[in-house]
Amino acid sequence: MKFHSLLTALLAIGCFCGLVRPTLADADLLTVGSPAPALDVEHWVQDGKGKFKPVTKFESGKVYVVEFWATWCGPCVMSMPHLAETQHKYADQGVQIVSISDEDLETVEKFLERAVPQRGPAEDAQEPAKQTFRELTSAYCLTTDPDQSSYQSYMNAAAQGGIPTAFLVGKTGLIEWIGHPMQMDEPLAAVVDGNWDREKFASEFKPAQLAEVTRQKVMQLASEQDFEGALKVLDKALQEGGTLELKNLKLQLLLISKKTEEAVTLTQSLFVEMADNPEQVNALAWNVFEMSSRGAEGIEKIVDASIEAAMAAAKKSQGELKGSILDTAAHLHFIQGNLDEALALETEAAKLVGPDDRYVANFLKELQEAKAASEQDK
Repeated sequence: MKFHSLLTALLAIGCFCGLVRPTLADADLLTVGSPAPALDVEHWVQDGKGKFKPVTKFESGKVYVVEFWATWCGPCVMSMPHLAETQHKYADQGVQIVSISDEDLETVEKFLERAVPQRGPAEDAQEPAKQTFRELTSAYCLTTDPDQSSYQSYMNAAAQGGIPTAFLVGKTGLIEWIGHPMQMDEPLAAVVDGNWDREKFASEFKPAQLAEVTRQKVMQLASEQDFEGALKVLDKALQEGGTLELKNLKLQLLLISKKTEEAVTLTQSLFVEMADNPEQVNALAWNVFEMSSRGAEGIEKIVDASIEAAMAAAKKSQGELKGSILDTAAHLHFIQGNLDEALALETEAAKLVGPDDRYVANFLKELQEAKAASEQDK
């Protein structure tokens, strides 16, 4: 698995650009166990064929799924049949699904007139009548809120950047679970039955959520060229037990800030920490390759450490994973000018990943051509 980060890509242009949304103070974070904010949705397009009323405040004793979607979001559209099935299953058990887009009403209305793509062969010779998305979503509350007030109250407040995202609101009005709607079956059943362990889930969810808040703060400071401030935020988070992702982020900031020796030390410690996880080693080593290929200065020692770690990880791996790691090592050798080593590793990688991996095949061809050219120059 190859790893590519936003900060790595920005090395190519030497600046941070793009929109960065305002960051949260930790105390303002909406999380598991927080009271669910009231809803202020402008357009209620579907209401379960009259079964459900628009929701503002959540009624005690009932369970709600507040899900965020958009017409342009493929995974959101793919989740719709599951949402409809879930609403049918729990309709008589006090569960109401409210799906919220931030698009204008006309966009949503046009989308609902589209036919749902047919999946699998028809069971009879005649083609079944095509169902529209309006018919499919008629089981639950599908809405749109163009002023984004609900999005701000939930998604931004919880530091959630991707859709679809669902928030389970329990019988006491507290948020019980946050995640992808296709993964909510087990927690929803437990919340409905009264068996949900909110504290256990929160202990797993909150560290990743806090890491995302830190990442947003760091990106905001980095976009303002305040690298020292960004590093201070990262260091504070890491002292409190930050995630591996934040450590990777710190490495990139150190390189951008030309703190090379600190970057070398951090890289070495990261590879020690990842020693039993070849996939993570491969991801970081590939990240180092991308940083080096984009002109990061003083990175030679980090490349050396990455090659050593990658080769150690390859010894612990097999099959396609081993092939991917060897491909990473080959790229690292190539940027160091070690053509023979790169060619030997990529030749072995190609055997492991097979002929369908065009990326490896193309790089192997590139190395073979470079080798032939070097032989002609002798």
